[in-house]
Amino acid sequence: VMRDFVGMERVNEEGRRALVEFSYNLTLGNMDEAYRAVKLIRSASVWENMAHMCVKTGRLDVAEMCLGQMGSARGARAV
Repeated sequence: VMRDFVGMERVNEEGRRALVEFSYNLTLGNMDEAYRAVKLIRSASVWENMAHMCVKTGRLDVAEMCLGQMGSARGARAV
């Protein structure tokens, strides 16, 4: 399992596909498309993995959004 996808074994196919699409668009800098790929995802583990990817790539603005979707107000405020 790739580092960005650790813990994703329990996530359904839709969540995996959304995470790959998010990662791809994040890499390209297409933030609107990245958000569209995952805006309907309700899995906290998917949002947590996306937050990790954003921090690693230096996209703290997007990490803040991911943490907010996870319900982590303290984490979002810290970013």
